Amino acid sequence: MSTHSLVDRETSIEISPQLKQLRLERGLSLEQLQAEVHISARLLKRIENGKCLPYSYLRKLCAFYGVKLRIILE
Repeated sequence: MSTHSLVDRETSIEISPQLKQLRLERGLSLEQLQAEVHISARLLKRIENGKCLPYSYLRKLCAFYGVKLRIILE
């Protein structure tokens, strides 16, 4: 899978709430997360709402949150 490809829509819808929960558990706003991972707050909001999920950004977010990609995809 290319690092620039999108995670399929069904998987994105399943993963998105987990990503939002991880952010909220850490007490981060979208703007604070943006500063940490260098992904725009607008795109982060789309990701958390299940609108899109580029694989490369999923990897970046998992690394930031300290979770294994394979665990979040299960």
